[in-house]
Amino acid sequence: MISNTTIRRGTAALVIALLFPAMTVMAEEAAQPASNPQSAVLPLTTKSPEARSLVEQAWRLNLDLVEQEKADEVLRKAIKLDPDFAMAHELLAQSSLEPAEMVSEQAKAFATRIHASPAEQTVIEWWQDSADHKIISAITKMNDLLGQYPHDKWVVFLATWWLTQQTQYERSVVVFEHSGLTDSPGLLNNTAYSYAYMRQFDKAFELMDRYVAALPNDSNPQDSYAEILRMAGQFDKAIEHYRASLAINPDFYASEFGIADTYSLMGNQPLARTEYEKAFQEFSNLPELHRIQWQTRAATTFVRENDYGGADRAFQAIADYAHSKHLSQVEADTYRQMAMYRPDPKRALVLLDRAQAAINEGKNSVHAMVQQTLAQVLRARVETAVRMNNKEMAHSTLERLTSLSESSGDRIIETAYHGAAGAELFFEKKYDAAISELEEDITNPLSLKLLASAYQKIGYSAGAKRTNETLANLNDPTLEQAVVVPAFRKCYQDSACSGGVKAVSMKKQQK
Repeated sequence: MISNTTIRRGTAALVIALLFPAMTVMAEEAAQPASNPQSAVLPLTTKSPEARSLVEQAWRLNLDLVEQEKADEVLRKAIKLDPDFAMAHELLAQSSLEPAEMVSEQAKAFATRIHASPAEQTVIEWWQDSADHKIISAITKMNDLLGQYPHDKWVVFLATWWLTQQTQYERSVVVFEHSGLTDSPGLLNNTAYSYAYMRQFDKAFELMDRYVAALPNDSNPQDSYAEILRMAGQFDKAIEHYRASLAINPDFYASEFGIADTYSLMGNQPLARTEYEKAFQEFSNLPELHRIQWQTRAATTFVRENDYGGADRAFQAIADYAHSKHLSQVEADTYRQMAMYRPDPKRALVLLDRAQAAINEGKNSVHAMVQQTLAQVLRARVETAVRMNNKEMAHSTLERLTSLSESSGDRIIETAYHGAAGAELFFEKKYDAAISELEEDITNPLSLKLLASAYQKIGYSAGAKRTNETLANLNDPTLEQAVVVPAFRKCYQDSACSGGVKAVSMKKQQK
């Protein structure tokens, strides 16, 4: 078991690093902007000039204005004009907020790619490989495109977007910086988030200032600024920017829900639920995935209050709705989250069985997303087995997760494996080995908590202090954060649960 763990440590990150042979040079060159950033432009192949114009408009809506729903409407118009417009199908597959449409449009893009140029075919095959978990082939095709079009903002946008989805934030930043592009608000936005995910907030705020200045009359820059401020724990400033977004455009619903998310993170769950309900009433025609996202966050407010009965009712309603709409991935993930907050591990296993059953149904879901959800369910089962002191279940489930990770090459699945393996090794008191695994999953609160404890167990107090501070300052409106961070903060401030490592002042968390 330990031998296998050692061999597999950091596989996905290593694969991506090995397939970026030019990245070091690119990083060194980033300080020298390209003399002609638009010298090579990705072609768009269509028999309809009007369809081409519509796709260019949709890209601007998606990239610079982040108006996803409008962009999708424009793409659908382009496809009606030219059903063989492969790139229009591909862009809609990546942009759509409807799971069934995402699946069908990706299939149409792949089927119609014969009508496209070689470069467009590479784009489509890159994203198809990603959906099929052919990670090495996907990276190779992305690199080929960046080699041909390193300064084309559409190619750079697709690359940074995909790398961010793969949690390869540093690589995403390097691609952006090498592009030399300074006039793309959407790329400023993307890269600011990458810096924020790496907790380099000064760099993120600098890009946000430029983003707001570039689009002073648009809501999304204010909304993005608010979200990054919230990630940094600057809650009051975040709410100011959310309100500034709504002052520009009262229909920008993400900011209304963002206010509710922020109140929840601040600890005021009744006010958060009031804000969620207000937003749901005001915006009754939300895209399905967005509506489910915020319903989940509203349900999470009960978890933050340890009101598991209220949480069960709210989450079960989401699961029932997802089941009625054959949204298998959503249903499965909802049951997984219910299992995570249940104090009784036996009840948690029942919920995880329901999650597995939903995955097996497998309707109206993107294959890659289903596999990622399966990995998270298996991880939760390992962690539940550990809670039950069931070594056999933990080991056998981890073997399934190992096989899934090895066959997929997906970074999200890979980190789920590392988190589960770290939990099992920690349970076995193999702290050095556990640390090697947990260090590969440092964005998950569950792994961070175990990592800090493992550092403390081996006497590495500096590492424990640093990890505890990262965990205490983690502000994300997710179920994982709700399960771990609020309770951790309470004991951390008193040094009661942190192995004697005294916390830094938490006052800035309340700002």
